[in-house]
Amino acid sequence: MLDFLDFKTISLIAHVFGAIIGAGGAFASDAMFFSTIKDGRITRQELRFMRLGGKLVWIGLGLLIISGILLVLTNPDRYLTSDKFLAKLFIVGVIIVNGLIFHLIHIPHIRNHLGLKFSESPTFAKKAPLLIASGVISMISWIFTVVLGMLRNVPYNYLEIIGFYLIVSVLAITGANLMKKKILHLS
Repeated sequence: MLDFLDFKTISLIAHVFGAIIGAGGAFASDAMFFSTIKDGRITRQELRFMRLGGKLVWIGLGLLIISGILLVLTNPDRYLTSDKFLAKLFIVGVIIVNGLIFHLIHIPHIRNHLGLKFSESPTFAKKAPLLIASGVISMISWIFTVVLGMLRNVPYNYLEIIGFYLIVSVLAITGANLMKKKILHLS
């Protein structure tokens, strides 16, 4: 009855769902963050919703990694020599490291400022550029991962893909940090 589903198709479906859940969690978390900081502070409830979004990201990443390994096993020679795949692998690595930084450093920092006006905290203002950079890296990385995954062929080599990714990331981080006072309602 389901003989039209082979191992590769099942792995690919799981991979797509991993990307949907992970990227969706990341976009939802960032949207919640920017929505909640309009008043220049974060409440316990708002932080709880951000953490829920973070859990979705980790679930999506886990599914993405497991299904990615299964996909590679279907044709290791093809995947391990693909510039597109290797670039995606690097960017997923960035997502993982950035996620660890966000959850181990930024979330506790935000928790320490629950209910406080960001503009009244010198430590929040001092760490704001890193918080903003982390959010930007998350968004850019998920966008690149999803787009690369959707493209059948990419006419660029690994260094060109990663170079473009790094340029876009640096420009986006710079732009967001130039607007940090407006974004975070800092004085």
